Amino acid sequence: TSPIAYDWDEQFEELLPFKAKYGHCNFPQNAPAKLTKKYPTLARFCHDQRLEYKRWYKRWYHNKVYRNKMTLLVFDLDVRCRRLEEVGFEFDRTLAQWYDKYHDLVEYRNDNGHVRVKRGENPSLYEWVKS
Repeated sequence: TSPIAYDWDEQFEELLPFKAKYGHCNFPQNAPAKLTKKYPTLARFCHDQRLEYKRWYKRWYHNKVYRNKMTLLVFDLDVRCRRLEEVGFEFDRTLAQWYDKYHDLVEYRNDNGHVRVKRGENPSLYEWVKS
């Protein structure tokens, strides 16, 4: 698959090994090069799923007019959202950003053997750990 055009099911299947290794489905938006190399299209896939959820699913779910019109597109989006929810995908970007920082902290611990982040080494991670 290319980073731009991808098959949804293939990308979903690529998400599962990531979850098995890291314990969550929230691939970092600004992933380290090592992760981007191993999972070249997951950042875009996750971003796109959040956009689709916000754009279509919420509009359909909260609007009585749309709710009564089950089209193939709405059905497909509903099935995809449910599949993602079943594996623990987080549609809320704020919570997903928390997972981004958590992932950064795990990587920091793997590289340094501890989680005592110094301000000079990584200011944004330091502030997140401190808060």
